[in-house]
Amino acid sequence: MTGPRKRILGRTGFEVSELGFGAWPIGGVQYGPVPEGEAIRVILAYLRAGGNFIDTARAYGQSEAILGKVLRQEKLRDQVVLATKTQKGGSLESIPAIRAELEESLRLLRTEYIDLYYLHMPPDGVAAMNQALDVLETLKSEGKIRALGASIKGPAVTVKTVELCQQYIRSGRIDALQVVYSILRQKNAEIFGYAYEKGVGLVIRTSIESGFLSGRYRPGEVISDGHRKRWAAETQSLIFEKVIEIEKYAIQSPYTSMAEVAVRFALEPQEVSSVIVGARTMEQMKKNMAITSLPPLGASIMGKLKKDFGDLTETFSPI
Repeated sequence: MTGPRKRILGRTGFEVSELGFGAWPIGGVQYGPVPEGEAIRVILAYLRAGGNFIDTARAYGQSEAILGKVLRQEKLRDQVVLATKTQKGGSLESIPAIRAELEESLRLLRTEYIDLYYLHMPPDGVAAMNQALDVLETLKSEGKIRALGASIKGPAVTVKTVELCQQYIRSGRIDALQVVYSILRQKNAEIFGYAYEKGVGLVIRTSIESGFLSGRYRPGEVISDGHRKRWAAETQSLIFEKVIEIEKYAIQSPYTSMAEVAVRFALEPQEVSSVIVGARTMEQMKKNMAITSLPPLGASIMGKLKKDFGDLTETFSPI
């Protein structure tokens, strides 16, 4: 496959597309139903544009099943880096279920192995972390997993989030971290250098803040569907006010939208391997893939975005 530029995912050595496909929206949960035919067109649009890094999870409704169907029919499994996640996380009680969850993912995805398997909302405690990673390492030794990861819990990003990232990196037992990072919530950048030094690949999610940074909304609007209802009306209005301010100086040719600015911002750090972006329609996917051909944001724009928002992560986090 040719297409978007690729970066190395930490010590895994995997070459992954700068823009990964976040398959949560096509699963029909949180973001609303997506007809299977449209979901298939979205997947194929990503693959045909040269994308090779797909991110899904047991918790994403029909996502795994649809992906498995497409990859089998198109005979593309060996050409993609496929990531999925445990169903549950965060407690000792959830650890015994990991093997069964992986087996179900393998069945739905119609594959014998997962390239990158994340603990979804992983445990905080060191003992629970190590017990969960013991299970993953056993599954890796059986050839069912190629690399281990932790998708660090959200949706809020706080000092504790950074500490949890540091804990997993310090363990020396994971190959990749998936974290929230956006113009509005930059706090996780504090661990980028540490992860890079230790060979831990960084995968970014929520760069467009679940659509809040898309430029589609204006102050006074309140978005209450799915997980976005976690953000207070006042916080949403503040975000939409800030988007208007950013648009005035950041959307400069060849940039045409706030979404483009948001994704390119997240791609800027050299430590980042890939930015995961979702899509519910083929048209959205085509727009997403075009972002990777844009030049980096200018130094002055990047500098202003970091100066204006670098210390405000908690301000823009949900309740």
